[in-house]
Amino acid sequence: MLFNSPEFLFCYLPIVVAGYVVLGRFGRTPVVAWLSLMSVAFYGYWRPAFLLLLVGSIVVNYACARAIWRYRARPGIQRTLLILGVTANLGALAYFKYLFPLLHFFNDALGLGYAVGTVILPLGISFFTFTQIAYLLDLAQDEAGPQDFTSYVLFVTFFPHLIAGPILHHREIMPQFAASRSFALRWDDFALGLSWFVLGLCKKVLIADHLAPYADAGFAHPETLTLTSGWLTVLNYAMQLYFDFSGYSDMAIGLARMFSIQLPLNFDSPYKASSIIDFWSRWHMTLTRYLTLYLYNPISLSINRRRAAAGKPNARKALKTLSGFTALVAVPNMATMLLAGVWHGAGMQFVIFGALHGMYLTINHGWRVVRVEGSVLAKVVSWTPVSVVLTLLAVFVGQIFFRAASVHDALRVLAALCGAGGIGNGSQVGHGYWAILMLPIVWFLPNTQEILGQAKAIRPNLLRGSPLALWQPNLRWAASLGVALVAVLWYLTDTSSFLYFQF
Repeated sequence: MLFNSPEFLFCYLPIVVAGYVVLGRFGRTPVVAWLSLMSVAFYGYWRPAFLLLLVGSIVVNYACARAIWRYRARPGIQRTLLILGVTANLGALAYFKYLFPLLHFFNDALGLGYAVGTVILPLGISFFTFTQIAYLLDLAQDEAGPQDFTSYVLFVTFFPHLIAGPILHHREIMPQFAASRSFALRWDDFALGLSWFVLGLCKKVLIADHLAPYADAGFAHPETLTLTSGWLTVLNYAMQLYFDFSGYSDMAIGLARMFSIQLPLNFDSPYKASSIIDFWSRWHMTLTRYLTLYLYNPISLSINRRRAAAGKPNARKALKTLSGFTALVAVPNMATMLLAGVWHGAGMQFVIFGALHGMYLTINHGWRVVRVEGSVLAKVVSWTPVSVVLTLLAVFVGQIFFRAASVHDALRVLAALCGAGGIGNGSQVGHGYWAILMLPIVWFLPNTQEILGQAKAIRPNLLRGSPLALWQPNLRWAASLGVALVAVLWYLTDTSSFLYFQF
């Protein structure tokens, strides 16, 4: 079920809210059971057969979690159980997401001619799989505690985040369902959450969905792209991806807030980033946190331990040597981002996407080590307009591989950006120029959480001091959001899925 579908807006969501209002009078247990049941129903609406996968994954992981907790005084057994649990999760993910694309790749590469089948990728499998892996790891490290089965089901399936995140830590959400809290509907949270949801819905329906045809047309026929149409295609996709996924995250956060549950922020104006390091601290923030905690940090710690055992330095001075920088910076960054690329898909284009960002991060860290403060080059590169544009161009190149159907298509798009197909506009892009108007929006206007007063501070922007810069639960904002919602409903006849559903 899609957040931007009539079924969700006019049937599912009102039923869930009504049930929450009624059952909230009886305390935690009925509320948790109700939200768990409705979250499972939310997932099963798309394809009921995949409920077996979701429920099976939950049952297996819950049993594994109970066993890990039971044997916490016996590290050897606990470690074995953890390995088995993580392996089972990765095995299911590998079967649905990677096995058949790899079989097709080797079948075509080797010219075997076998009839290789396909399998439908279950929605949200990466998100609910990694959520449960993180819980097992946290449980084994005493960073999380055991839960009753219904609470665990809610943790995994809570419908706002189930399909495409944000990726949650157990300690973030379950304490908010503690028995000590009130489960009555809080109208201040409901108003804020509904406003957040409507703003995210506007991003998706009024912006992202209108950019999609121009991006799709260009990437469908990369051989016809010119210099102009190539850049318009890339810009349309960059803006579509941003408003689509950040819109989904806003809707997820808003839906949870309607029930007085605070989900972590997932976007913080990433196209304003002045470096790739800054970009990854703003883009898909919960994924960045996950990669840091469960991939980068363990890899880095292992390298540091091996170097210490060999008597090699790990201090800052080591970063100024080629071997030290390679071991302490390049290897963990490249390994983490390559795995991040593979997480998004099995194609070689995703491997290159990960490798590019690993290289970007390595270069960014290297620049911080070798730059000479006060030099002309350092001043030019650190000037905000220059650093933002350089960062965005690097991101665009990565997004080409992220979107293209193959490496060959991605290279064709890159060639077009360099003028290989001529200069003039191509008919496949049509009137896609209005994507250019999105740049001032993402650069100079406040983001959603800033407008809603949920950011630490309102950064300088063109609306600073204007009534439109800060949301208030008043008639003016209610009327404005009402008009926006009417505009959204006008376009709901062509409901489209979210880009990150494929991951």
